[in-house]
Amino acid sequence: MQKILGLMIIAGIFSCNSKDGGSGFEVSGAVKNATAEMVYLEENTPEARPTILDSATLKADGSFSLKTKNKEESLYQLRLKNKVVPFAFFINDASKITVDADLNNTTQPYSVKNSAATEKLLQFDKATYEKGMQVFTQGSKVDSLQKAGAADSLVGAAYAQVQATAQSLQDLAKDYLANSKSPVLSLYVISSYQNAVSNLGLKGFSKPEIADLVTKAADKFPSHTALQNVKKNLPSSKAADFTQPDANGKPVSLSQFKGKYVLVDFWASWCQPCRKENPNIVKSYNQFKDKNFTILGVSLDQNKDAWLAAIQQDGLTWTHVSDLKFWSNEAA
Repeated sequence: MQKILGLMIIAGIFSCNSKDGGSGFEVSGAVKNATAEMVYLEENTPEARPTILDSATLKADGSFSLKTKNKEESLYQLRLKNKVVPFAFFINDASKITVDADLNNTTQPYSVKNSAATEKLLQFDKATYEKGMQVFTQGSKVDSLQKAGAADSLVGAAYAQVQATAQSLQDLAKDYLANSKSPVLSLYVISSYQNAVSNLGLKGFSKPEIADLVTKAADKFPSHTALQNVKKNLPSSKAADFTQPDANGKPVSLSQFKGKYVLVDFWASWCQPCRKENPNIVKSYNQFKDKNFTILGVSLDQNKDAWLAAIQQDGLTWTHVSDLKFWSNEAA
């Protein structure tokens, strides 16, 4: 679902853009170590084949110049003839943009000048990749500890590192959004972050959070048609239903609690930050349980005995479910 939301947001960037009418921009530069003779300027469209807007033959030194008209800021790509994957992406936030590429440079395959929004996009991608690799490495450590039957305290401490890095990744996205001066960059950050955390098996922004972020961006850039269109077509923030067995093996669905205020609490017996927070959750439950409020606990445990023991030890008297699939829990 997070990946679908991300693609819907990115797709919205292009839904109102057109090469007909409006002002235009030029992108020029040079491509080193290219075997192809032709370069294409394309509008990046995730839902369909990219639209070719202009083409040019590379000169002997690899230089090129491409032009097109556009109604508003969008996301574009450069692709060589007979190549499926583009070698560069950029936002047209200036009338003249320079893109230089070296196809043999795997560390920094291309650079962009005179486009502040694209520079921020590339910085965000780099930082997201680095934090994503940290999460992957830390998550692998948690998996190894789990498989080795390590003590819950060790697993919990390792998982706390994953949570801390995951939070720093979300903070990074929020910081870029808060300081963004580009409507397309804002949409890109939301989409890219959602896709990144989905690939890492982490929880991204919730539907209400996405709606709030898009609304704030739309208010910040009121004249950007595509952004306004994304805001208008946001999916419902209604929580997706799911069904999992409770402590006695009986199937329980979120929809069974329709009409109540429900806090869906994701936790695990081995998650020390979760266990430390449980007394506060118990306090809130006791305070509001007679006011049409309840909690549905969803455990990311693998060991049923440890899960049930933690419920008893922490005094969690509400309904609990789990498919005992650890990070692959279908509801998480």
